[in-house]
Amino acid sequence: MVSSSSSVEAELEKILKSKWLRESHQLSALLSRVVEETLAGRTDGLKEYSLGLEVFRRPKNYDPRNDAIVRVQASLLRKRLAAYYENEGKDSALNIEIPRGAYVAKFRVCEPDLADEVAVAPRRKRAWPIFVGGLAAGGFIVAVGLVLWNRPAAVEGRAIWGDILKPGVDAVASFGVPLFYIGGLGLYVRDVQVNTLDEEHKGRIPWIGEKLQMNFRPQEDVYTGVGDAIGTHLVARWLETHGVKVVVANSNYIGPSDIEGKNLIVVASARFQTMLQGMNLATRYHFNLRGMSGGYSVDSPLPGEAAFYGPSTGLGVNIDYGVMSLWPGKKEGTRILYLSGTNTWTTQGVAQFAIDRAQMANLQRRLDADAVDGPRGKKSPYLQVLVQVEGKNNRLRSANYVSHRYLSQADGR
Repeated sequence: MVSSSSSVEAELEKILKSKWLRESHQLSALLSRVVEETLAGRTDGLKEYSLGLEVFRRPKNYDPRNDAIVRVQASLLRKRLAAYYENEGKDSALNIEIPRGAYVAKFRVCEPDLADEVAVAPRRKRAWPIFVGGLAAGGFIVAVGLVLWNRPAAVEGRAIWGDILKPGVDAVASFGVPLFYIGGLGLYVRDVQVNTLDEEHKGRIPWIGEKLQMNFRPQEDVYTGVGDAIGTHLVARWLETHGVKVVVANSNYIGPSDIEGKNLIVVASARFQTMLQGMNLATRYHFNLRGMSGGYSVDSPLPGEAAFYGPSTGLGVNIDYGVMSLWPGKKEGTRILYLSGTNTWTTQGVAQFAIDRAQMANLQRRLDADAVDGPRGKKSPYLQVLVQVEGKNNRLRSANYVSHRYLSQADGR
């Protein structure tokens, strides 16, 4: 069976208008280019280098070995296509796919008794006959395997993500920004114990300025932690692959109107100031800045729990802690999710913990097993999870559950 170019173009138009691609100009441009060139029979030109030049506007000296823009965007596009066909496009008679390992589109007709990959005749060119029998069966198996491979995995941890992934609700993913001070000649200074402007004279900044004979002044929004940036990227990409429209924003620039009717996910080290500090949100794990790193004090520790969880080091391995907090959002039905650690690499660890299927499944089992009104608090949609993060040379290795507490309906806000 051969599908017409018009049917492919109609399907492409539906995909581009769907929520999975309509807000992503780069992914839309990539899909359009691949489909159009495949229909025209110009598949020899669908190479990583040419797509980098023509779709992503890279310069002529662009080197795909050093710039993975095409590979990254193609991987994301495959996931978006899989999500589209799991949702809006589940009843489509024709599927458009981009199998791994190439940038050439494949078109598959979906009928009650037929689900084989099909060929589309290039414009103004004669279509070759379609092989049947063993080749068709083999093509069907490969096509189905590719689609299943690229589809997003089932979401685990409904207690954390269930409300955030509700259809039709957008999200803001916010990264934390530390407070720096700038002197002369482009010299920036960061004191980890100085995090708000009203602490200007409490830290070591004046002493440093006196020694260097420089007048240091606050300079916000200069840099952020690597872990905070990576964690925000991972969470935003994860949300996008699950159909959520996400805006990534600097935490210092967000106000109440920016999150009206939206879910807010903040990925920020506990020392960084964000809008959350002014919202008086309930907590059972309190961050305390002790020494250079700090840690978490626990309200009413349970048997086997410590009163304080702070950093430790042994055999070159760093152990530190972070907290995942879920609170109600400004509007009913929305949520605030705070992914935070004592420093930037532990913050990344908590972010990866939050989107890890095995960790979320394990957490959900623990929550399901809790009594309605037990030692961890009365069951509630709002909670905090203490996470242990392991690293080496301040580089993330793993993140694991330690304990959790519920926040009551009343003090969740």
